[in-house]
Amino acid sequence: MRAIRNEADSEFLDAGGTEPRVRAYSENGKRRSAGEISWMSAGEDRIGSEAAHDMIIVRGHGVVAALAGLALAAVAAPVRANSVTALEGSWTVAQATVNGALRADGKVLNATWTFRGPELVMQNANGERLRSALSFDATAEPPAFHVAPIDPPGERPLWIIWERRGDELRLAFYDGVDRRPEDFGPRHKLVVLTLVPARATPTAAAVDPCSILRVAGVDRLLGGPTQAQPAQHRASTPGSTCALHRTDGSSAISLTLVGPPAGPAYVGAARREADANRRMQVEEEPALGADAFSGTSGWTVVVVAHRRGTAMMLKFEALRADRVERQRFATRVLDQL
Repeated sequence: MRAIRNEADSEFLDAGGTEPRVRAYSENGKRRSAGEISWMSAGEDRIGSEAAHDMIIVRGHGVVAALAGLALAAVAAPVRANSVTALEGSWTVAQATVNGALRADGKVLNATWTFRGPELVMQNANGERLRSALSFDATAEPPAFHVAPIDPPGERPLWIIWERRGDELRLAFYDGVDRRPEDFGPRHKLVVLTLVPARATPTAAAVDPCSILRVAGVDRLLGGPTQAQPAQHRASTPGSTCALHRTDGSSAISLTLVGPPAGPAYVGAARREADANRRMQVEEEPALGADAFSGTSGWTVVVVAHRRGTAMMLKFEALRADRVERQRFATRVLDQL
């Protein structure tokens, strides 16, 4: 499974394509060879810092995704992989970790893994697909299968262990290494995905973030007419983004939405980054719901929260408004989710 080097911009403060007042660049983001799924460490994880954070990435057309559509019977213990039908169906990636820490990446969260007999089709939220042949090791503990990519060719094979608990499916594999994991860790370079059955739920991609900003009163908050900036979609950023700025260029607001089921995990990963950034002042935002927080670095303020499974990341740049006004605006945005 192929990895593509991330643009090295910070996932959260630089999402939305607003003026790059706060941007993180990788000091050692060396491109790996084609055919790797890779977690690339580029220094200490940060929001709005000059060191890019670890993130899971996919090169070329390689896709890391999640499974959908299978109704699973609730069970208390893991189910053994004694047949191909044990994994039949489609799933969605709700959470991803590496070395036991949450990660947020557009190539992984809300992607789909679809098992069809001895075949696996992985498709990420950007539409990239990878078709692979599967072979199962019936004697392995935990249960395991080997992934041999077919289309596109040239992808790296991978050993994956798995377990089911109730509605959840967990998969684990080593980053860029074709070696079967011993367990679900946490271990160095071990990627663990939590997947849930795909359901016909609304996604953030179906919601226009620009419309949400305008209904919430973005022109009034910015104190003048606004216009949308050209979309700067990054493969590393899941969901959809809109950036609006005053026509005189003096201030801007951007909104990124990450739909269910990955929204809460995206908020958790953003919080981990904010806490790791020594130059950012982090504050709890209980009025916006559980896990909500804000982070301030210079003239940039980020507010992160989730509602009904959809994550909201608001970024305010050079905004002359106090915290109460920002909270009210964020509440109006959340009310539309």
